[in-house]
Amino acid sequence: MAQVQVIQPYQPQSEELEKVAAYCRVSTDSKDQLNSYRTQIGYYTTTIAQHPGWELADIYADEGISGTSLEKRDEFKRMLQDCRTGKIQRILVKSVSRFARNTLELIETTRELKELGVVVVFEEQGIDTSQMLGEMQLTLLAMAAQEESTSISKNMRWSIQKRMEDGTFITCYPAYGFDLKNGTLYPKEEEAAVVRIIVSLASQGMGHQRIADYLNEQEIPPRNGRKKWLGSTVGYILSNEKLIGDSLVQKEFTPPVLPFRKIRNHGQLPKYYVADSHEGIIDHALYDNIQKLAEQRRASYQNHVDHLFTHRILCPDCGRHFRHTESNKLGYWVCSNRVNGLSGCRAIRISEKALVQTTLSMMGKLYENLEKLLFPTLSLLEEIAARQEKGNQKLCEINIALADLNEKAHTLQRLHNKGFIEDEDFREQNNALAAQRKKLSNQRAKTVHGSKALETLDRLRELQEQLDALPEIPWEFDIGLFDQLVEKIIPISNTELTFKLKCGLELKEVLSK
Repeated sequence: MAQVQVIQPYQPQSEELEKVAAYCRVSTDSKDQLNSYRTQIGYYTTTIAQHPGWELADIYADEGISGTSLEKRDEFKRMLQDCRTGKIQRILVKSVSRFARNTLELIETTRELKELGVVVVFEEQGIDTSQMLGEMQLTLLAMAAQEESTSISKNMRWSIQKRMEDGTFITCYPAYGFDLKNGTLYPKEEEAAVVRIIVSLASQGMGHQRIADYLNEQEIPPRNGRKKWLGSTVGYILSNEKLIGDSLVQKEFTPPVLPFRKIRNHGQLPKYYVADSHEGIIDHALYDNIQKLAEQRRASYQNHVDHLFTHRILCPDCGRHFRHTESNKLGYWVCSNRVNGLSGCRAIRISEKALVQTTLSMMGKLYENLEKLLFPTLSLLEEIAARQEKGNQKLCEINIALADLNEKAHTLQRLHNKGFIEDEDFREQNNALAAQRKKLSNQRAKTVHGSKALETLDRLRELQEQLDALPEIPWEFDIGLFDQLVEKIIPISNTELTFKLKCGLELKEVLSK
């Protein structure tokens, strides 16, 4: 019989190193969260450095956050965005439960990464998503992890509910102006000083947005590295009963359905008011006065609703602004030209009440679906911007410098949160970084002027920062927040509106009834 020798095909070795990243997450029930966090980062840094053909892209690590949803996992989101822009080819993860405990999100994410050419390796289970059986194994394991997560969540909710009932549960996350130590809130002097400024300005009758503008002008940094103060953030701080040392608990709750997401408690469950639960920042009389002034402003809005959307609604036919009218003591908005008989515009009449509710609905959808709306557009614009920036040496240098400053600010914040840097040192260094960022941002704005792709990219990123800065979904209409996000409203008919956002997006909404 003839002997056959197999000659394997020649596969030249690529000199280009594979860009490998690692994702770490420390569970909230970890006994030694900080050491676990450091250990994981050290392990992956060494593993990737010692592997021939691999190059460290980045280490992404979220601390003390539930894995039942991708929401609020900032490092995870940053990693996905880097995958979409081609910065990562392989991701190392300790286990499926570290990546996600929600089966649907896990499968959707790994499928998207696979389409992008990104391989995910789960070390404990030995799963490689580039292999044929990888997705089937992932599905089974994720289902088990999800069931475990659901069981743990039920037990935690039961425990927290009992502690709420006996007044021993206050919060899991400290409000602005406070620090949380051993389950008790204490004034955090650095932030408490800012709270007193906000309270002082509010007691003088200054509105929420004007206070936010003042804080931004004074370059007082918001919490968690946010760039700007918003009027809605100021309003949330001023209305919080924790300022006087009391606590209203179960303002929000998490329904027992995956993905676990908090929703506002509008009476679905009981709330518990705990008096003197901690040391306050201001006295009761001052707090009551601020609430009274806020109520007067709200009443003023209701009595002068004809000014609420003035110069904010455009007629789709003649382009003139809508004006306010009344019928049966109800407010409506109509085309001023049509009312005066100066044009043959469509007979569109929008209810003031429905307009407010539709605006809130639009903002809520934008807040909850930011990733789905923005990420595809951001990825495309970033590709265009990258090509444009290659030919602009000055812009490249500014971007590198800004990225470096942002990384320094991120590191500084983490060190401060862990207690490695004193408040005074943190404030001094943070202010210095903020001043440098502002100077470079101004230089960048002048450099990108005229480039539509770069300008649009910047506006979309600003929208992302504005929505990320909101403490929750907007439940009450805030004209300051509206003006920050919306450029114009254009009615299409008596039942449909188009919101033209300042970032360039246009969103259609069916008018609320």
